[in-house]
Amino acid sequence: MQLALATQPNAQHRAEVQKIMVHTQARQQGIGQALMTAIEEVAHMVGRTLLVLDTRRGDVSEQLYLKQSYTCGGIIPHYARSSTGVLDDTAIFYKVL
Repeated sequence: MQLALATQPNAQHRAEVQKIMVHTQARQQGIGQALMTAIEEVAHMVGRTLLVLDTRRGDVSEQLYLKQSYTCGGIIPHYARSSTGVLDDTAIFYKVL
């Protein structure tokens, strides 16, 4: 997982959660929740109070983010091209720590 810290003077309270990945065979074991909890702790330690992230609309990760009290702020259509060439929508989530 990655936490990208915003560096602009008016954005130093926020960070973007990136690249949270759990192998399909290791899902439903609490690993994703543990990763999200850890990244939130790191964000808090470095003074970030707002986290944002995006995920493909309809992906199983949406349920993880909702369970972790993230709010869906909106959907952007045709945001990312899949490996099959299809343009997928993305869901934008945020959480105030």
